[in-house]
Amino acid sequence: MSETLNLIRLGPSANFDLDRLSLRLSARLHDFTIQVSEPLDTPEMAFDSSRKQYHSTRILATLEEKSEAGAGRVLAVTSFDLYVPGMNYVFGEARCPGRVAVISTYRLNTNRLELLEARVVKEAVHETGHMLGLRHCTRHSCVMYFSEQLADTDRKMESFCSECEGKMKMIEVE
Repeated sequence: MSETLNLIRLGPSANFDLDRLSLRLSARLHDFTIQVSEPLDTPEMAFDSSRKQYHSTRILATLEEKSEAGAGRVLAVTSFDLYVPGMNYVFGEARCPGRVAVISTYRLNTNRLELLEARVVKEAVHETGHMLGLRHCTRHSCVMYFSEQLADTDRKMESFCSECEGKMKMIEVE
């Protein structure tokens, strides 16, 4: 059974091609129909001027408010620097389980387009896994491994390890 995953550009520029991301995610997330949806404006209420970062949990709340019931899951992609309290930054955050997630290209950036694309795909698959209820994995190569730094993201695969893949098969996508 197929569910829709809506990719949304959040803010003026996500400095990443969402159509390209859609193609890459379609190859990884077989139970989803991936579509690029209309962009959303900058969520000013999520900006913390003292940190000069955006509070990702507040962005998730905004995404939930703007999401239409039955419209599938939402993955927002932004170039804003994200954080959650207690951490200096995050690459992304998702409701676990839930219907909304956000990833940022801010700290994933590199001059090497191929590397940037791989990082964005890994974070998108990771946060989608969280939306489906998967927790962090202890296998360093699994896409569900917690990335504390870019080296962790670079070391991971773009796919789930066999254990997480098994958990994914037990999850019924609506």
